[in-house]
Amino acid sequence: MLDGNISLSDWHLCAGGHQRSVFEHELYPNVLIKVLRSRGDGGERHSTRALRFLDRFKRFGAYRTFRREVDEYIELGRKFTLADLPDLPIPRVFGFVHTEHGLGLVVEKITQASGQVAPTLRDLALSGKFTTRHLAMIDEFFERCRRLHIVLMDSNAGNFVVTDRRGREELICVDGTGEKSFLRIFAFSRRANDLRLRQMRATLLTKLAKTLDQSATAAQEDVVRTALQANLGGRIRALAGLPGASSRPR
Repeated sequence: MLDGNISLSDWHLCAGGHQRSVFEHELYPNVLIKVLRSRGDGGERHSTRALRFLDRFKRFGAYRTFRREVDEYIELGRKFTLADLPDLPIPRVFGFVHTEHGLGLVVEKITQASGQVAPTLRDLALSGKFTTRHLAMIDEFFERCRRLHIVLMDSNAGNFVVTDRRGREELICVDGTGEKSFLRIFAFSRRANDLRLRQMRATLLTKLAKTLDQSATAAQEDVVRTALQANLGGRIRALAGLPGASSRPR
């Protein structure tokens, strides 16, 4: 078991974004530790926002993202039993540890059946492995979020992974959960959250369409992009950075 203090010097950096870094260790195959990438006084990330000085007056500092994630998990834990947890489309949260990079959030490691870290939707799109089956999985995921009233913060394609660890492929959101709005309208209102989820699904598909233009394999792009157009209607055609989109079939 992990104790309350962990040195990440012998942990492997397996993922990262502009906000957080994620570490794994072969001795702990079922967990990951998330830490903030850059911290200032009071646990703040170094921000480039024009009004960044206001951040110092916000409680929890940059660790607000951890709080949102934990709050969302607690809310789901309140509503569901142990038997229901495997069906939740988000990782389990195990607690916190102190590291040389600051406070670390310990979460469930979502892997493939082989034990390797599950690939993200962005990884699949860039490698040319994104298929129409993954589009169906996106629809299934957002329907599960709607049904379970799960609140998401953003729709970055790198936040969603595809796992087959239960014998079938499914989509899991490994980052970006929780209520971000000050008034918590999405946590309190199912209707507002349903509308938000529809918007986030459309945004995710739009980002994937852009990513396909950077993919290493073009053989199946037309098939997948046509399916994306069918999901988004005319929105794909209006996207900047998709050369020739106006001539593609809808």
